[in-house]
Amino acid sequence: MHGFSDRARLWTRVLAAPGLLAAATITGLLAALLWGTVGQYVAWVTVGAPVAVVAWVWVRRRPQKTGPFSPTMRGK
Repeated sequence: MHGFSDRARLWTRVLAAPGLLAAATITGLLAALLWGTVGQYVAWVTVGAPVAVVAWVWVRRRPQKTGPFSPTMRGK
């Protein structure tokens, strides 16, 4: 059963970040409903976190300008 631990580790690596973002978002939504003014600020941060993560990944993964001799265009 050596493969089982590798599979479990893979699932953990794949689902850890989305799980944390989901937990933070749910916490923020509940905080906005239950904690009043303080909850509004917690909600802004926690509900905005997935938007910030998507923007950060989009900026990091956006391709650079490619020229006729760039490595990404070779072989196409």
